[in-house]
Amino acid sequence: MEQQLKILFVTPEVTPFARTGGLGDVASALPKALAALGCEVRMVMPLYQAVRERAMPLTPVLAAVQVPHGVGTRTMRVWQGGLPGSPSPVEMAGSIPVYFIEQEDFFARPGLYGNGAGDYPDNAERYAFFCRAVLALITSLDWWPEVLHCHDWQTALLAAYKRFLPGLDPRWDAISLIYTIHNLAYQGIFPAWMMPVTGLPQTLFRPDGIEFYGALNLMKAGLLYADALTTVSPSYAEEICTPEFGVGLEGVLGSRRSALHGILNGADYAVWNPETDTAIAASYTASALQGKAACKAALLRAYDLPEEVETPLIGMISRLVDQKGVDILAAALDRLLAMDVRLVILGAGDPQYHDLLASQATAHHGRMGVRLEFNDALAHQIEAGSDCFLMPSRYEPCGLNQIYSMRYGTIPIVRATGGLRDTVIPYGAETGEGTGFVFQEPTAEALLHAVQVALSTYAHRMAWQSLMRQAMAQDFSWAQSAKQYLDLYQRSLGG
Repeated sequence: MEQQLKILFVTPEVTPFARTGGLGDVASALPKALAALGCEVRMVMPLYQAVRERAMPLTPVLAAVQVPHGVGTRTMRVWQGGLPGSPSPVEMAGSIPVYFIEQEDFFARPGLYGNGAGDYPDNAERYAFFCRAVLALITSLDWWPEVLHCHDWQTALLAAYKRFLPGLDPRWDAISLIYTIHNLAYQGIFPAWMMPVTGLPQTLFRPDGIEFYGALNLMKAGLLYADALTTVSPSYAEEICTPEFGVGLEGVLGSRRSALHGILNGADYAVWNPETDTAIAASYTASALQGKAACKAALLRAYDLPEEVETPLIGMISRLVDQKGVDILAAALDRLLAMDVRLVILGAGDPQYHDLLASQATAHHGRMGVRLEFNDALAHQIEAGSDCFLMPSRYEPCGLNQIYSMRYGTIPIVRATGGLRDTVIPYGAETGEGTGFVFQEPTAEALLHAVQVALSTYAHRMAWQSLMRQAMAQDFSWAQSAKQYLDLYQRSLGG
């Protein structure tokens, strides 16, 4: 029997333990898909306060291990839990093993990366420690992965540690390190004086190292020193090599273009499926759509909007930041709500958008509802109860909500960028083919035109139901993407 590939996922967040966005969903779903392909997958993440609050059963693995950190050491403890879902060749209550790094000074606090006052000022220290703790964990377990798959800036230092830390076990040389960019805009940039916190040689603080316009850039460590790079859609892989989307790192990415691969994120249809979703008012399928009307009525009630199920309802679930095109929506809102349409929004982000959307909801009472929070159950209800789903992003590495929306027969209205371009097929009224409505320019006028086209299509019920069924027939399950990752892992091990 062929030996199973051993893979360790290193990630700052995993659904359902702790998440702030799509990274958590990917870090939960992709390991399950790889395990289903026969890989031996384990995972490691910090033991945040949010994990403790779940009161999940944890088994002690390591106690009081000293981890080098900066010029001294810190103590870590390690606990083991299990990722709900597909069984792994390594059994832990029938699930994939997840190691939780405990360090109370760094991780026993509210919020993953910050609080209401902003990002934690010691984030460089926190995640430098996390990366060093992963090194210590592997050595202490004496379980050596063949592939280390690291995610986002919080884990990027592992690529530099693997190459430049003196005295590492020679078995590290055989490990292939894959680094995934989930959003290039979040790079882990810190003041230059924090360089000693990393424990890396000062000689790496230079423009062709991890220095970035006089500052320390942790993501650069992953981009420069990983064996292979991935990002979460083919279009985003192209875009980030350009000045428009490269956020200052387009030169670095261009120099590593042959190592950069765009692999589209998938959807976990065990979680996002209107046929089995327990969070929604009624189940439905592409061949039996009647339950969607009940979901729409329940969503209107949840937002205290008139229960007018014939009026088209647009949903939006988003971080309320410029990247997501909230400013574009804001410029279009009065004209949008002058149409025969209702709008519900769920999300949190910049205080300016909290104030703006709350005031607009008051001004357009009965036509618009806003919930300024993260609420997973309500997110499912918006996917099921809306007729259309709006994503006017200025850029979008992959996006998951447009993929979820299609499975729920909720037609996406998106801007043509990144993963939105790769997943939504523009609808053609002449052919009746497509899965959504796509606009090109990041302007209020382009957004409004796309909405108008969607509403005119909605008015023709047969055409709309055909469009819904085409969208629901799309398959963005993780199986295909997992095979692409597995192929990349095997090629990287082959040099």
